[in-house]
Amino acid sequence: MAELVGAVTKITSGFLEINSISIDNWGFKFFYKWTTTLLVFCSVLVTASQFFGSPIYCDAGAARGGIEQDVLESYCWMYSTWNIPKEYKGACSGGDQDDSHDTIVYNSYYQWVPLYLIFLSVLFYMPRCFWLMMEGGLMKFFGKGTTTRFIEDQDEKREKLVQFFCRNIHNKYNIYFCGFVFCELLNLVIVAVQFVITHRFLHYRFLTYGFQVWQYYLLPPEEQRMPGVKNPMCNAFPRIANCDYWRWGSGGRQESINAICILALNIINDKVFLVLWWWFLMLVIIGSVRIIYRVLQCRSSRLRYHLINMRMNRYFKKSSKVAKIETFVCKCKLGDWFVLYQLSKNLNRPFFMDFLTQLSIRYTEKSAVVDEEDPEDSGDNLVSMLLKPSYTTQESEKPEDPGMEDGQVVGNHVQESRKNPEDFLVRSSGDPFLGGAPAEARN
Repeated sequence: MAELVGAVTKITSGFLEINSISIDNWGFKFFYKWTTTLLVFCSVLVTASQFFGSPIYCDAGAARGGIEQDVLESYCWMYSTWNIPKEYKGACSGGDQDDSHDTIVYNSYYQWVPLYLIFLSVLFYMPRCFWLMMEGGLMKFFGKGTTTRFIEDQDEKREKLVQFFCRNIHNKYNIYFCGFVFCELLNLVIVAVQFVITHRFLHYRFLTYGFQVWQYYLLPPEEQRMPGVKNPMCNAFPRIANCDYWRWGSGGRQESINAICILALNIINDKVFLVLWWWFLMLVIIGSVRIIYRVLQCRSSRLRYHLINMRMNRYFKKSSKVAKIETFVCKCKLGDWFVLYQLSKNLNRPFFMDFLTQLSIRYTEKSAVVDEEDPEDSGDNLVSMLLKPSYTTQESEKPEDPGMEDGQVVGNHVQESRKNPEDFLVRSSGDPFLGGAPAEARN
């Protein structure tokens, strides 16, 4: 039992990201975390018969004496219809349906509601999976030993991370930013797609469902009971259904028994999908605002600087190098800025301030060298980034030689790779030039 509780606790804490490195933002979490949790909860809710009783109850009238009630209800749960006569006086029944519903419409799709909600939860979690693959553990690599209040060997770790950033990330990670924006766009597309497929799943009664219910309940009670006014919840999820149960009679011929059934589960379904409709509408608004926000970020370097300034304003005011930091943040590429902004949310703030200051000083000192680099270099492509080893799984046993120049190290690695490929792969697994993690930074 203790092992089971421990496993459940570990899975829950991992899903809810308790005390873990953040690789996205609050808007992204609304889609993959809170929406998925809500959908799973709703799926469990509509299957909890111990709280709400049987999903269907049927009354066969005078013929019920010779019928097994469980058999009748099981049959009607699969084959009950909406074609109840218009003159039926019961509420939330055929009399509340549209005139276009003269044909038989089976209600068996209600059996698929729990599975459909689970399908939607998986659909909403897909962008998170894509981003995990593209992110590759970069934030976790930077956060090793640098997220706590007290950091051991602070100067050494800062210098190693500065070197790693300059060699492996600077001007190479625009695809990192583009990958995240793609996942944000995918979130918005998934919300639009689910509106369409849910509308089809509920027999074309979901697209304006929440708005219609809101309009209906704004009416005074006496107007709600008027003959021409229809309850949208009853229209989408009727509580009364008709069932023609066929069986063999005592004379050897088939006989039909007509039963009226109460779909008790729809008392829960109509409210579940009402909550989901408004939740999905909120996601559309959040997703659209985030996309507009990203466009503004891409067009304004000043906005990008002020976003970091808002997080680090207390330390920027005390720094004598704030002008160099502003120059560096405004002139660096989108990928560099996005990595820095994500680091500002994860790293110890005084440590991140020192890290950013050292980067800015190095940038201003070597700006002439940076200007000579190829302006067309936009960083790694998507395929190479997905195939790149994760930062959290790389190991290194050989310490980096600080006396080597950049060009010498690359040249020596190229020559060694041609002489002995196997030794080269082992020795270079921790080389920051080739995407490896410095041993000291991992410790």
